[in-house]
Amino acid sequence: MKKNTGQLIVRGLALAVLTIALAGLATAQDEPKKPTRSRLSQDVDRQAKHLFDKAMELMEYKQYERGLAMLNTVVRDNQGTILAHRANMTMGKHFLDQGKPRDALNYFMLLTRVLAPEPGEKQTEELQELFRESLFQAGFAQYQSGQYAAAFPLLRRLTEVAGKSKWANMAYFYIGMSHYNLKNWNKAIDALSLVGTEVEDSGDDLGRIEIGQRFYAKISDADIPVMRKLNQPVKAKVTVSSGDVEVLEGVPVAGKKEEMLVSAPTEVKAAKPNDGRLQILGGDTLEITYMDDSTLDGKKGVPRTGKVRAVSTGTVGFFLGDYDTPAYIAFPGQPQALLLRDADLDKSPAAEKVKVTVRSLYKIEAKEAAADSEEVLDIFAVDEEEEDKWRERDRITVTLTEKGEGAMIRSGSFIGKIDLKPVEPDTAPNASDAVLHCDELDELSVTYTDTVHLYGDDQRENESRIKVSGSVNSGVSADQFVVFETLLKARKGSVESEALVGLGEIYKDMGLDDRAAQRANEALKKVNPVIMDRNKLPGDLVEKAFKLKWESELLQDDFSAATATCLAFNRLYPESVLADQALMTVGRSLAVKGQYEEAVKVYGQVLKLENPISAAEAQYRIGETLQKQAEDASDAADETNSQWGAGGVDAKTARLRRMGAAIAAYRKCFQAYPESSYAAEALRRVVRHYVDTEDFAQAAALLEDVFADYPDAAFLDEMLMLWARVAYKMGDPEMSKTKLRQLIYDYPQSGLVTEARGKLAALEARDE
Repeated sequence: MKKNTGQLIVRGLALAVLTIALAGLATAQDEPKKPTRSRLSQDVDRQAKHLFDKAMELMEYKQYERGLAMLNTVVRDNQGTILAHRANMTMGKHFLDQGKPRDALNYFMLLTRVLAPEPGEKQTEELQELFRESLFQAGFAQYQSGQYAAAFPLLRRLTEVAGKSKWANMAYFYIGMSHYNLKNWNKAIDALSLVGTEVEDSGDDLGRIEIGQRFYAKISDADIPVMRKLNQPVKAKVTVSSGDVEVLEGVPVAGKKEEMLVSAPTEVKAAKPNDGRLQILGGDTLEITYMDDSTLDGKKGVPRTGKVRAVSTGTVGFFLGDYDTPAYIAFPGQPQALLLRDADLDKSPAAEKVKVTVRSLYKIEAKEAAADSEEVLDIFAVDEEEEDKWRERDRITVTLTEKGEGAMIRSGSFIGKIDLKPVEPDTAPNASDAVLHCDELDELSVTYTDTVHLYGDDQRENESRIKVSGSVNSGVSADQFVVFETLLKARKGSVESEALVGLGEIYKDMGLDDRAAQRANEALKKVNPVIMDRNKLPGDLVEKAFKLKWESELLQDDFSAATATCLAFNRLYPESVLADQALMTVGRSLAVKGQYEEAVKVYGQVLKLENPISAAEAQYRIGETLQKQAEDASDAADETNSQWGAGGVDAKTARLRRMGAAIAAYRKCFQAYPESSYAAEALRRVVRHYVDTEDFAQAAALLEDVFADYPDAAFLDEMLMLWARVAYKMGDPEMSKTKLRQLIYDYPQSGLVTEARGKLAALEARDE
């Protein structure tokens, strides 16, 4: 046996970052957020920033309809700015949270296009992070909707542009889980074992892991390949300073024969040795020991150890009375619950206590704040930023008690309540009492200083805020409003046209095309004036009018007019996803009707949009439409009315001869949009075409590209079978046998395995 000194590699921060990535994998919202900047980009005006902040506030209070309307306004009126990108990201995340991944995907795909850097371009850190997040969110949305094959290209792209980052870890995890859901066990293990390997080493002597998240350690030993062949398990013992001891068995690391990975979940509890879980308390250290049975100098049973420190990153916030649901608003006169989580504070079996400070804050206008200030610099700051200021109204110190029951309490969660009272007129709050006074539109702020956490040795301030509700007026009041005639007519026309379009769609579904067209014509008469007066009307009303216009034109089967309307809308709102979707609908409708040339033209118009999120699909549909056109033309031609037509060729050969334009379109799809979910299938069709036409040289070259560029494609077993055929036809039976063996080993569940075994047996029999 080869002698080697084994190593146990436990990089604390790498492991900690890994656990953070895995902790948030249940939703897409838990990934670490970038710290907010003091200033936005110079191309964002203050009014837009105020509108964006207001929209975010409404979304936080779950007033989604109003918040989404404001975010759409931000996008329409500030296209190309960082605020517009943030607004699109927020809307995408909202729909993802609401269980609508297909709706969310439109926003994320748009961001992947508008934020993709040009060759040689140096992006700002903020734009770079948004681009990476958009790739992840797009892949995650595909994963959530069960479209695993479509998620692979986006996540693979993310590992290329964001190596050695949290994004790469999260991408590898979802690549692995996608393969797991598809029952591609080997590929799932390969991808999951890469989680954490892309994180940069912190250089910290004693690394850190987050309590409550999964623990990982890597074993490196040149003896491991031999041990695996002998079916000897690679094990490591983990000893926790508070008493827990676990023996963990390693799993292979893809592409690294001399490495194994051990892992186990962690939890805040008293020790339960040998239960497969690591019970950890605040302040614990973990020692990992691997016994090296064959060292370079001939010694046996030499322990290799590594240590990490278990820490808990504290969080504090306002909750409802169940201490489980976050609170979004506070009410004077009612108690407000607080929850602090930090396992580092759990130092004994008894219930610990911790004190936090809660303040009530009120806002004053920026100019008023500047007038009250004695510093000249503040005046210039107001003139430049006009930021409102918050001042303290009252404060109290609250003692929180560790949550739990029984003689031993080891939760690391601390709870408590504060009494809120409204401010009395002409009475200053008493800072020494146990009551927090607040007023309508105030904000409550609780702060906690975390001294032991995942991010280093510096103290970390954690703050949470909540709005204070105003009074509720249940009486009847009368107010007078002035409504401009143009706006009133536009809203009335929009509502009526929407009803007419809905009625027309019902008629269309019933096969009453004439009635549907009549309702559509009535709708057009109502929305056309809205579009003509678009400079006088709000953007949301204009956008809705354009949408109703092309829907009406589609009801009339006037595809040319609908296409023109979509293009006009795109010129006005190039960062909207609506025109893109509508044109794709038009193209699909034409293709279904057999109007192939018109469908190809419409798909071509999608490619000409400023930010076509469906560009890859449109290019693929062009190839698909041209293929269907070639097949129909071949079936209708005289030369294929029998097995052997007038041209002396069979039906299949006649079709293949007409496929040139379709193959060119497919080729353009995977060349121009290699990261798309359509690229792999386009490449598969081109490879299949070259094999069918016996152009084996081109087929062989493209097969190399398939396995190099699309390692996650669902049809690789088919490609291996084709490769075996191509190699045999080109006079390379050894290559053919290699590909057949690879198919049998890598894809044991494939329906082609039986055929592959038969072909392999036949080839091997020839060698005997």
